Amino acid sequence: MIILIKPEYWIPQDIKLENAALRCIKSCKNTLIVAGPGAGKTELLAQRACFLLQTNTCTYPKRILAVSFKKDSASNLGERVKKRCGKELAARFDSMTFDAFAKELLDRFILSLPQEFRPNSNYEIDTDGSKLGRAYELCGYSRKKNDLSNTKQSYPSSVVRLLLNGDENNDFIPSLTFNLIARLVKFMLTKNPLITKSVQLTYSHVFLDEFQDTTEVQYDLITTCFGQSKAIFTAVGDGKQRIMLWAGAMQNAFKVFIKDFNAVEETLIINHRSAPTLIKLQKGLYKELNATDVDIYPDEKWNKGEGTAELHYFNTDIAEAEYITDKVSSLLAQKVKPRDICILTKHSVENYSSLVIKKMNEHGIKIRNESLFQDMLKEDIVKILSAVLYCAIYDKNPDAWLYVEDIFFQIKGVDAEDKVEEINKALAMLNNFFEDTLKKLDSIHEIDDDSKQRFVTVVNSIVDFIGHKAIKDLFPQYQVGNYFDELVKRFIGYMWDEYTKTLNWKNALQSFEGLDSIPVMTIHKSKGLEFDTVFIIGLEDNSFFSFATQKTEETCAFFVAISRAKRELCITSANNRSTLARNAGPQTRCTIKPFFDAMKGTSVVCEYMHNSPNQ
Repeated sequence: MIILIKPEYWIPQDIKLENAALRCIKSCKNTLIVAGPGAGKTELLAQRACFLLQTNTCTYPKRILAVSFKKDSASNLGERVKKRCGKELAARFDSMTFDAFAKELLDRFILSLPQEFRPNSNYEIDTDGSKLGRAYELCGYSRKKNDLSNTKQSYPSSVVRLLLNGDENNDFIPSLTFNLIARLVKFMLTKNPLITKSVQLTYSHVFLDEFQDTTEVQYDLITTCFGQSKAIFTAVGDGKQRIMLWAGAMQNAFKVFIKDFNAVEETLIINHRSAPTLIKLQKGLYKELNATDVDIYPDEKWNKGEGTAELHYFNTDIAEAEYITDKVSSLLAQKVKPRDICILTKHSVENYSSLVIKKMNEHGIKIRNESLFQDMLKEDIVKILSAVLYCAIYDKNPDAWLYVEDIFFQIKGVDAEDKVEEINKALAMLNNFFEDTLKKLDSIHEIDDDSKQRFVTVVNSIVDFIGHKAIKDLFPQYQVGNYFDELVKRFIGYMWDEYTKTLNWKNALQSFEGLDSIPVMTIHKSKGLEFDTVFIIGLEDNSFFSFATQKTEETCAFFVAISRAKRELCITSANNRSTLARNAGPQTRCTIKPFFDAMKGTSVVCEYMHNSPNQ
């Protein structure tokens, strides 16, 4: 039973908020919230969702649409809302990425498109623009690898036909970039006003997270959907963290939003994440980012002067790897959890961290390229498969059990008001299936093709038990195309790879989820995340090679990197890197000298030279 609260009596849950944040949560106006790192943007949106749902300000049966830039951000926000206001109210909260929102609309209303613009139902997702480039080549045009987010950009008709339908010989599979999907959806909404109206009738409130990275195509889609509606918008972002200009992010997104939606602007001034020393370092870059007009204060939980920031210079990347490994070993000995430590690189994880990964493996420290797992772990089908395996392998895992039970009950139409015997029957089915799954897993002892095929059978049996069609009906993003099957295949591959290392399913599952591994990722992948201790490898010109032509974006990227740390920040720079291309030559720090000047100007960064003769 849902108990509603009068708006005047509603208070935030489990958190103390600054006054501006509380105003935003209860606002009935379109609002732009400018909030720096650690300001609690995700928590603010979660609390606003709770307010709207628990007070019925989002009037039943209306829903809230929250659109994020990254999968993990969307998943994190959805989980917070569910935890704070319960699954029944949270069922009216849809948290997804821009790409997922566009794809869901396309898949749901695909038949409304004219035949000449209707994609083949088995289309693939072209995530990196490579298929787009190939389509241009096959149609006799110069290769066009990137699908830029310019709403005025047009595609040759022959390229569009190939992308939508493939070729007769099946040499080219129908492939859509997310930007092309967004454009198809805009066309569909423009030509079918009833679809637009149905979307507007569904959502009374819209959240836009990480708004500074919104592209023209994404903004165009949102305004097409809701521009003429009564939906109330809440956009949050930080211009100092605008790192997606290369992908078409709008340079004046805040001004455009305020004008188009007559929005009120609010600014949050407390950084709840970082220690005072690290906040002072972050503010040292404000001048470079033209952000000197707003002061930021640390959370009262920190003591004055807490936090450390270090800059280490090495002669070689070998010495760098040895130092970082020793430092991480010391942190682990101090009981810092592996997931509270992160290693960041500006570009290629392989080029800049391969020696660190190798050295840590030699010392028995688990570490992995998180970029390979980050998005996949947030996929609903992967969460289902992982949770079922947890329930089968572990005697007690309440989180996994409740998750599987909730999914299973939704699909089977069981709820809390059903008769006890019906609920017990469903629970017995789950228990029996978990026991049967465990028996099948325990029967796998070898590392060979036959054993792997038996594991494939186990995973497929999970999909069959929950229901292949039922899962797709519950999660519309899998209804069209082969993305669902690709994710299941990738899950099998990664899980089997982990199992072959230890021949232990518990260890394999924990390693797959990265619970005991130190994550290594690019700065772009770290957006929205936080860690106790952060290492930034390679503060050199080659790493920030676009600084001369894209100074603002490169500076924003560096700002994002240093602002991931809660307590400790360690930045390294090497004179020579053996893992880069042979013609890379000695590493320099001339072009990005403003970074070093800004850090030194704060007087909080301790510098260390590690140039001993044998290095």
